[in-house]
Amino acid sequence: MKRIVSFVLAAGMALSMAACSSSGSSTAQESSSTASSATSATEESSGGEILIGCLQDITGSTSSLGISVQAGAQAAVDEINANGGINGKTLVMNTYDTKGDVTEAVNAYITAVTVDEVSLIVGPPVANIANAIKETSEGYDVPVVGLAMDPSCQLKEDGTPYKNMFCLQPSADSQGEIMAAFALKNGYKTFGVLYNQENSYSVSLLDPFLDRLAEDGVTVDDSMIVAFGAADTDYKTLLQPLVSANVDAIYCPNYTQQLVAIVTAATELGYEGKIIAGLDAAPAFNTTYGGDCSNVYYINNINTEDPEIAAKIAEIEDTVSAPNKYFLGYDIVMAAADAISKNGTDYEALHSAFENLSYEGITGTITIDPATHMPTGMSMFMYTYDNQTPVMLEQFAG
Repeated sequence: MKRIVSFVLAAGMALSMAACSSSGSSTAQESSSTASSATSATEESSGGEILIGCLQDITGSTSSLGISVQAGAQAAVDEINANGGINGKTLVMNTYDTKGDVTEAVNAYITAVTVDEVSLIVGPPVANIANAIKETSEGYDVPVVGLAMDPSCQLKEDGTPYKNMFCLQPSADSQGEIMAAFALKNGYKTFGVLYNQENSYSVSLLDPFLDRLAEDGVTVDDSMIVAFGAADTDYKTLLQPLVSANVDAIYCPNYTQQLVAIVTAATELGYEGKIIAGLDAAPAFNTTYGGDCSNVYYINNINTEDPEIAAKIAEIEDTVSAPNKYFLGYDIVMAAADAISKNGTDYEALHSAFENLSYEGITGTITIDPATHMPTGMSMFMYTYDNQTPVMLEQFAG
């Protein structure tokens, strides 16, 4: 993890960026209908605007994630403008609320690229939303730089990438493997699984975890793999066979609200093993759950024990519920600003810049593989809680 000096991670950039601040968002209806003029890296004229979009769940069941990404992205925008903008131009970001709905997301995306003519979109952290817009995005020349880690959001069935879909955090393949490696390293030998078969985030994390266990000769019986859907809310019944089997750990990659209900049910059933969850067990899971989270392990993008990251979290904690999403949103805009400052907003040049991106951010070194449009080799961190306090345990390379 590169150290942060005055919270600036912009070495080598054509603009100076200082400390973060938060601001509000606008809706698609509030978006400007005036597009920014194209900017080339060699233009010497200043003035004007560069317009980007931010497509997030601002309302709905995953709004805590979308609002946190938007806050980090807007903080980066504010930083950039406070330090002269990009090549003298003001960076403007319009936020479009998907409401957690795939139809709303497609409509918002089309508004952003056709009415407002944004140069780039800060994409969502939610795989279902990214999957909803990926086909539509093929018809436009606007990069979508997001956080949906399900590889199907970036890759077609033939293995080639959707031209505009990029992800700036490790894939589900990498994250599932890391969580399994951590479990094995800590001596867990028997596992149950509870996942949402109707959610691409949850599904995408299943096979990488099981495959990594199998590499060490650990198999999970089919009876210990429990799938559920949106209509299934009796988590005690779903968990009962796993709890009765007294497995060492239950792998549970689900969204925060479902995870809170699942952990509550497991506790009420008297389960004393470990629960291994994905990113959505990071804060604000602990405060939403409200109880002792000491048996929960989760993966995270950031080292919250880094003094400067911890100080920034303390600064934003009253307005940002998911700090890791805040830093991811910040990194997207900073990386985008770096690319635009060097290449302008011409689509071909900007697209090429993202396919070959190498950027040192708060969440790690982001090196995009042009064959997948996802990072390679990014480190992540495994955590637990001391009651409700996050405790970083170990850093794993992707």
